[in-house]
Amino acid sequence: MYVHRVRCTSCGFVFAGYLDNLGDGTGEVSCPKCEAKVVQALPPHYVEQVPISGREAPAHHSHASHHPGLYAQPKRQPRLDLKDLLRVGYRPAKAFESLYLSTDLQRGLSLVLVFSLLSAVAGVVFTAGMGEIFGYDSEDAMLLGFRGFASWMATLFAFLVFAVVASMVAKSVYGGRGERGSTIALVGYCFPAYVLVNIALIAILSFGFNGLELDEALSWGSPDQAQASWAAAALVAVALVGLIWLVWIVSWAIGVSNDISRSEGVLTAIIAAIAAGLVYVVAGAAIRLPVGLSP
Repeated sequence: MYVHRVRCTSCGFVFAGYLDNLGDGTGEVSCPKCEAKVVQALPPHYVEQVPISGREAPAHHSHASHHPGLYAQPKRQPRLDLKDLLRVGYRPAKAFESLYLSTDLQRGLSLVLVFSLLSAVAGVVFTAGMGEIFGYDSEDAMLLGFRGFASWMATLFAFLVFAVVASMVAKSVYGGRGERGSTIALVGYCFPAYVLVNIALIAILSFGFNGLELDEALSWGSPDQAQASWAAAALVAVALVGLIWLVWIVSWAIGVSNDISRSEGVLTAIIAAIAAGLVYVVAGAAIRLPVGLSP
């Protein structure tokens, strides 16, 4: 039967849950924080209840919670937590456990809107400065602006595809919670890191290949070849480190919002990234997008 207050005799955690009737006037339930068995007297005049849909008895759990006690806690008043936003980059587990209780869909999407716009503007600015290298006409401001807008819309849609697919895979494949809103919100807090890597890459492209023309690569002298080699090496290094960093923090965001392990979060992120990448493939085939990480 369902009771509103159970105190764990091992860790002292107080929670609500279903007691399994042991037949001697007591009921048993597993503590969501320490997973210890708690035996408690059943209330007087109790009535046997049929568990609501979605409730799992202790023996039916596909896996123990990877974040014990987190999901039994009440959520706090939603706010934009800048401290946890910074902590995402170096302590993602603690940051996302805190954000799960303190943020919401609106805050997560607000971060995505602001930073995706910043990324699109940076892509247009750098592309305009590299018109000779990549064949863009920097004087055609309207066309370049339209491509920047298309890149921004593609980024927003790809983000939503990524988060929705991640929540679906986490639930259907790994038996996770499948909380779509929480997944979008927490992955949204990863987006500033994505933009940071994006800007770093296009900055290397802009300054590393400054003064070089790719269509005349065969006629480059030794100084030009050395410049291109160093720029290419820096580009690959930053892209590799940035990719590993992004997968690391995004896997924690997916893991916390869906209660799956970090390895499952990594695999889920890879599958979701493939789905989101299809958005850029389609958009890039239709419109030549500005330079950046996404295309």
